[in-house]
Amino acid sequence: MKTKLWFAVAASFLSMTAFSQKKKQPEKSSGKQQEMAVYAEKRGSDYYLVRLEKDKNIPNVYVYSNGVTKPYKNYTDLKDIVVEFPGMMTSNNSTKEELISILKKEDHFYEITSQRKDPKNIEKTVVTVYEVMNGQKRIVEEYNDIYEVMASPYKEAIMIN
Repeated sequence: MKTKLWFAVAASFLSMTAFSQKKKQPEKSSGKQQEMAVYAEKRGSDYYLVRLEKDKNIPNVYVYSNGVTKPYKNYTDLKDIVVEFPGMMTSNNSTKEELISILKKEDHFYEITSQRKDPKNIEKTVVTVYEVMNGQKRIVEEYNDIYEVMASPYKEAIMIN
């Protein structure tokens, strides 16, 4: 059971890596690789963001707190991330709406969620952008697949430079 679960997580991250390689964009010369948002979790007023860097097997984890995003911990093993964020395991094969990223743009704060219509097919994923204001959420946009988001003003919530 644990082995199957571990292979499912590894396969999901490999598929995310393959996806991020398909959509090549010019990289900034800052030396930092482009990252793809794969999972997010809200704990209290803080957001924990899991982002997979291109050509890397272990995702980076950040915490967004009081308007600032900073590295959370430096993990060397995927298992350690899964232990700290067990929701990553269930979100991969879930048809439930899951938080995947956040975006602060000008004076607006957005939560980006995804919901798979078919847990076996990443292409059948609805991505919803919510604006969060005074503790209330309202739907701003809804996209029928991840590719539509990549052509939207909210793409920097998914692909982070």
